[in-house]
Amino acid sequence: MLGSYKRYWEPSLTEVVGLSVPVGAIATFFTQPLEFVKTRIQVRTEGIGLRQLKNELGVNPWRIFREIHETGGGLSHFYYGFDAALYSRLGYLFIRNFLYKAIYDQVKPVKPFNDLTLREKAVLSGSVGAFAAFVTSPFELAQVRMIADGGLPQSLRRNYKSAFDAINRIQVEEGGSRALFRGAFAHVVKLAALNVSLTGPYDYMKEKIWLVFGDFGFNHFLALTWASFWATLFTLPLDNVQTRVLKAFPDPSKNRLNYQNYLDVFKQIYFYERVHGFYAGALPYYGKMFITAWLTCTLVNGVMDSQKKAAGLEEWQI
Repeated sequence: MLGSYKRYWEPSLTEVVGLSVPVGAIATFFTQPLEFVKTRIQVRTEGIGLRQLKNELGVNPWRIFREIHETGGGLSHFYYGFDAALYSRLGYLFIRNFLYKAIYDQVKPVKPFNDLTLREKAVLSGSVGAFAAFVTSPFELAQVRMIADGGLPQSLRRNYKSAFDAINRIQVEEGGSRALFRGAFAHVVKLAALNVSLTGPYDYMKEKIWLVFGDFGFNHFLALTWASFWATLFTLPLDNVQTRVLKAFPDPSKNRLNYQNYLDVFKQIYFYERVHGFYAGALPYYGKMFITAWLTCTLVNGVMDSQKKAAGLEEWQI
C-alpha cells in the first residue's frame, strides 16, 4: 500500500560531518604522494621554455619518483607536508558541511515540499564552500611551501618542521597574519570550479550510462573517470596559478619569476611555456581527482545506503 513504507530519510548534522571528515582523511592519505609529485612538477616547470622541457628533470612524474628514491628519500618523503594537507582538507570539509547542513535544516522546514530548489542549494553550497576555502587557505599555503621546499637549492629552502611551524614563521617573517592568506582568492576559485566541473559531468555521464546499459557495476567507475577528466581540464590551470603564487618568496631576487597579480601569472605562464605550462602535473593531478572522488563516493554511498536500509526504506528508494 502507498503508506506501508517510509518515504523519506536524510542524514543528521552529526552523521554528515561525522562521515565526511573521516572519509576526507582517508582520501587525503592515499592521494598525498600524487599531490607531492604534482606540486614538484609545477615548481620545476616554472619559466622553462618548451625546448627545455625534455631536458628538465622532474617534468615526468616517474622521474620525480625515481629522483627522490635515488637520493635516499623513501615513501615517507612523499608525506612531507601531509599534516598541512590534512588540516586543510578536514577543516574545509568540516566547515563547509557543518554550515551547509545547519543552514539547510533551518531553512528547509518552512519551504513548500520540505526542500530547497536546486538554485537555492547551489547558492548555499557555493557560499559556505567559499567561506570554508578562505578560512583553510593558510594550511594550503603551508602545504605548497613544504612540498616545494625540497625542490629548491639548499640556500633557498625554508625547512619548515610542520604545518604550524610554517604558519608561525610566515606570520613572523612575512608581515603578520595577512601573509597567511596569500593566494586565498585562487584557492577559493579553484575549489568552486572543482565542485562544478566534477559533480556536473559525473551526474550527466552516470545518467547516460544508466539509460544505455542499465544498472551495472561499472557505471560509477566510468562516470568518475569521465568527470575526473573534465575536473582536471578546467581546474589544473587554476591549480598551477595557485602553486606559483603560494610558493613565491617576498624577496623578488629569490624567485625564478615574479608576478604582479593573478592576470600576470596567466600571461607569464603562456609567454614562457604556452598552454603546456597550465597543465604541468596533469597525470598525478588526474589520479588525485579520480582516487579522491572514487573513495569519497564509494565510502559515503556505502554507509548512507546502510543507514537508509536501517531506517526502513525499500530497495528501490535507495
